[in-house]
Amino acid sequence: MPLIVFTGHPSSGKTTVAKKLQAALQSKIDSLKGTTELGHNYSVIYHSDKTLGIPHETYFDSGLEKHARGSQMAAVKRDISRTNFVILDSLTYIKGFRYQLFCEAKGVLTPNCVVYVMNPVDKCLEWDAAKTPESAQWGSKIIEQLAMRYEEPNESNRWDSPLFSVVADHAEDSLSIDAIWEALVLKKAPPPNAATIVKTTSGNNFLQELDNQTQQVIQKILQHQQLAPIGGQVLVSDSKSKNSSNVLYVEMPSSSVSIAQLQRIRRTYVTLNRMRSVDVERITPLFVDYLNRSLNNE
Repeated sequence: MPLIVFTGHPSSGKTTVAKKLQAALQSKIDSLKGTTELGHNYSVIYHSDKTLGIPHETYFDSGLEKHARGSQMAAVKRDISRTNFVILDSLTYIKGFRYQLFCEAKGVLTPNCVVYVMNPVDKCLEWDAAKTPESAQWGSKIIEQLAMRYEEPNESNRWDSPLFSVVADHAEDSLSIDAIWEALVLKKAPPPNAATIVKTTSGNNFLQELDNQTQQVIQKILQHQQLAPIGGQVLVSDSKSKNSSNVLYVEMPSSSVSIAQLQRIRRTYVTLNRMRSVDVERITPLFVDYLNRSLNNE
């Protein structure tokens, strides 16, 4: 599934650009039908806050917003396929969430890109005010709040690359369908990180190892918090790795993390992996990666 993640301020013109890209991709695919060229058997799947039933008011409440991101992630996971273009038309203004989406794409050996629809906040406010109430206005308060919280994409970050930027206020500025096709269809997807490769195991002690190794990581974090309650790196040595120099770190956030929160993340990880056996050597690296993404997103 080539994943196309849209990002930008509310009322910046993202949906207009996303719909044009959806039509252009479908036209490109239709032109290849009956051939054997790459992309001839692809399809285009479009997701947005509207299609997923996420109202604008969700972004006033951090709890509801977190649930909304879960719905967006679930939709992306459900449609992961090497022959689908999946377009996610949403704010995706948090870099940690864009990183999670990047990991999902990379984990199944499929390419992704980020489309940044740029527009000054003043223009976003103007466009939003011109909408009718029936067309779902955002309102100046939430637009200004989200603009202050917005984390701009940076092409130097691997999860924001390749980055395609378009200025929605400029009529002559548009996305290059050829450049996006080149990046998502013709180029080979990057290999997944070693920590995200899922392997089968022939051992019969997987569940015990899953429980023990994850609990050991939590204990290391609790020991770290006794010395530094907020922030810092927790050193996690993967003693079961064949490479003795393999060292992993848990990046603690700048806010406090409770024992209950850590155990909740651990239980979720154990539940997710209980039904799919991975090599015992990968349990700790996978859990550290899951912790880093979860703590970064909360």
